[in-house]
Amino acid sequence: MIAGGFTVISSTAQTRRAFLKWLGRMGAGASLVPVLEKALETFGLVMADGLVLAAADRPGPAPARYYRKFESGDLVQCELCPRREVLAPGQTGFCRDRRNINGELITHAYGQPCVVNLDPIGKNPLAHFYPEMTVLALAHAGCNLRCLYCQNWQFSQESPTRTRNIVPFDFRDAGRKMKVKQVTGISFTYTEAVTAPEFTLDFARFCGELGFKRTLCTAGYIEPRPFKDLLQVFEAVTFTFKGPSDDFYRRVTAGTLKPVLEAMSLAKAEGKWVEVATLVVPTLNDDQASLSFIARWIKDHLGPDTPWHLERFDPQFKLAALPPTPQVTLEQARRIGLENGLRFVYLSNLAPHQANHTYCPACGRVLIKRLGFKLLENNLRDGACPQCRTRIPGVWG
Repeated sequence: MIAGGFTVISSTAQTRRAFLKWLGRMGAGASLVPVLEKALETFGLVMADGLVLAAADRPGPAPARYYRKFESGDLVQCELCPRREVLAPGQTGFCRDRRNINGELITHAYGQPCVVNLDPIGKNPLAHFYPEMTVLALAHAGCNLRCLYCQNWQFSQESPTRTRNIVPFDFRDAGRKMKVKQVTGISFTYTEAVTAPEFTLDFARFCGELGFKRTLCTAGYIEPRPFKDLLQVFEAVTFTFKGPSDDFYRRVTAGTLKPVLEAMSLAKAEGKWVEVATLVVPTLNDDQASLSFIARWIKDHLGPDTPWHLERFDPQFKLAALPPTPQVTLEQARRIGLENGLRFVYLSNLAPHQANHTYCPACGRVLIKRLGFKLLENNLRDGACPQCRTRIPGVWG
């Protein structure tokens, strides 16, 4: 059973088998069992009857940023994402996080994450950013998109007022425990961190002061001003580039494409290390035209050295009747990416597979060997291939 972002290991073999089956669906495997066990130990959570129990109390709402008040009445307009919703008192935004209370915008997504895991950095996914790193991955409930195939819908399609949360979440205590356990970075992932910019900014800034690396995985559906603020506290960003057209975004995600393209370009312009991930969904975006458009856009606007992660769809949420993405489809998608000029194209949640690895684009040597998200070998030498000395783009430490 999943609760608070964990599938919990009990003492019974039956529960452990169910846990391993779930990891398999998530593109991981038995190798990650110790990672999640370590997460439970790190944050002192209690296991009972298959549940991870958070504290019973729940922090109150926090003041929100990025909104304006109207001169008359108690209406407010949220200026965080392209929806720019006008909310009357008592109304909650599309993201389920932000609410008008007596003419003030508040957020429920502060200090009560529903997911707290210890993850390998490859799960972000990031392939060219400190590949040995283990990160504290965390998320609040809520999202400003409605992806029909959402792989984390239990969290993203709920409000923080309706999820089992890790509370109280104390910044200093989390930082201390991360250092004790030799966790060297944080990742905001699983849901949409940009709908919780107050917490994301504050905790990322706090972690930066302690020397932790900070990474973000986002759909990029956000206005430029708040996103530029967020980018100041991150070293690396992974964007989920979901489909090739505005029509796709409207039908499948209830969003639009242009703000996402602008967000990716902004992150690149701000000097952040950028990677891109696309969930390849049968009948929706698995055709050659769709994948070629995405690959060409990445090459033309972010550069040919931008890693592209192709991810296998697991039937979820409102598209549970679709089949999982066939392996041959993912392999064809990878060929499309390479043929369109991208030099690093990964199958990140299908393992084992040769496309989990990083190869030297000059001599073809395996430089970083992986099993899914798990790092097996890193043969880079000072960021270069040890055989032909070709520099490999990335942030290697």
